[in-house]
Amino acid sequence: MGFAIDHLNDTLSITNFTAKDTVDDLKTWLSAAITDQYTCIEDMEGALPAVKTVVVESLASSTKFASNALAIFNEFTNFFRRFKLRRLTSFSNDDRDAFPAWLSSKDRKLLWSTDVRKDADIVVAKDSSGKYKTIKAALAAVPKKSRKRTVIYVKKGVYKENVKVDKTLWNVMMVGDGKTATIITGSRNVVDGTPTFQTATLAVFGKGFIARDMGIRNTAGAVKHQAVAMMSKSDQSVFYLCSFDAFQDTLYSHSLRQFFQECDITGTVDFIFGNAAVVYQRCNILPRAPMAGQPDTITAQGRVDPNQNTGISIHNCRIKPNGNVAGVRIYLGRPWKPYAVTVYMKSAMAGIIDPKGWLPWSGNSAPDTIFYSEYRNTGPGSSAKNRVKWKGVKTLTAAQANEFTVAPFVGGNSWLPKTGVPFTPGM
Repeated sequence: MGFAIDHLNDTLSITNFTAKDTVDDLKTWLSAAITDQYTCIEDMEGALPAVKTVVVESLASSTKFASNALAIFNEFTNFFRRFKLRRLTSFSNDDRDAFPAWLSSKDRKLLWSTDVRKDADIVVAKDSSGKYKTIKAALAAVPKKSRKRTVIYVKKGVYKENVKVDKTLWNVMMVGDGKTATIITGSRNVVDGTPTFQTATLAVFGKGFIARDMGIRNTAGAVKHQAVAMMSKSDQSVFYLCSFDAFQDTLYSHSLRQFFQECDITGTVDFIFGNAAVVYQRCNILPRAPMAGQPDTITAQGRVDPNQNTGISIHNCRIKPNGNVAGVRIYLGRPWKPYAVTVYMKSAMAGIIDPKGWLPWSGNSAPDTIFYSEYRNTGPGSSAKNRVKWKGVKTLTAAQANEFTVAPFVGGNSWLPKTGVPFTPGM
């Protein structure tokens, strides 16, 4: 609830409704406030019925007000779009790869710099060669609400700790020695009594977070059900050359705007989930063997309101097995919430994908209000011939597919500004 209040207060700071960045900010913050309230209700699943009833009833009005505000603002922006008074969505046709426009030129240099570790503000090391031995201790030394980037270099080693980057810690960059060398590991899980939202080995709340060259694991195992490796509720966050390894609910992109590039994501059930505006680009998506008889579902998108600007965009990724998955039914996703939005574009799919493609959350079908699509994917698992015939499964033209490129999902002025990094031409 504290996060929801923060995001609603953020909207009060907006005075200029003509800038595209401002439009994206307001939609993002209202969308996140709605998601936060639903998360609060979900977190009450283990509470006494009377307690849950009080929470649900208490949130009824505030959730409705936030939803109405978002609907009104969408109509406002649609009005401007219809009359062509300004362009609300910008796209880049640049043939070079880049990171989102929210990253300053200095941040982009940090992401690619070979000297970023040498110039780090804080060093963490298991062997005492740094000032701190734990990541938690290092975070305690980070200035609150800093507009200056704080770089934490975490040297190679296995760090057995549950790490939380608090909402007051802004612009933190955490860089390791490689996704197989610097490992943060934990084992919190639902079966042992921790709600899903609180199981994450790494939980990030402070805005502007960046992670590079790190591995995040939850080792609870398939029998422990929901056990999150990493949860991000960090607006305008970037994850580069990282790995996320668990089973059910590996990677929780909870809300706000996020970007993942060249990461490895391993899991079983709903292992990429949440209600952020998130793009996974050039990532390896790696289904693994679940419990006996259990299907794998790669995504579970959680849009709860038709006016939210959220969704999962999987762009130019590789979907292939992690280990032996013979006999396992593997699906592209299932709709966690009634307005789920998930798009796979130009991704290579191994023959492990079930021909039906998508799995209902329950029953035999999915709500007509979902939006699922596949566009120009390749590989033996990409054939759409026998996909489910749900109303919410869409076939897109090139122009329609362009609406699901990174710019509208993350709200950058130009999603792929020039950085000189090689990139697949076009979309």
